[in-house]
Amino acid sequence: MGENMEKFRHLDGSEAVVELPYVQIVFQHGNPAEVGPNGCRIEDVIDILVNKLLDFQGRDLACEENATALYHLEMAREALVLRRRRREQQGLLGVKGSHTAS
Repeated sequence: MGENMEKFRHLDGSEAVVELPYVQIVFQHGNPAEVGPNGCRIEDVIDILVNKLLDFQGRDLACEENATALYHLEMAREALVLRRRRREQQGLLGVKGSHTAS
């Protein structure tokens, strides 16, 4: 991806592509209603992590720490669902701008 992906940014201006050794994540850049789906959401990354830990928990790698990590990942996902719901209700989904709580 390299240089071609450098221009892609989220609505807030942050990088839409994360490239580290052994990791490459392309986040959605631009409003999907305008540019179409072109990357993943934070929730998608959380889902991958949850599935990996659930796989560990279903085998001989089960432990309390994995369960704690799963709990916090689920809480993070719920917070993001709430954020999306509020943004939708306030007409701010896909646009730059802050939403209000409750």
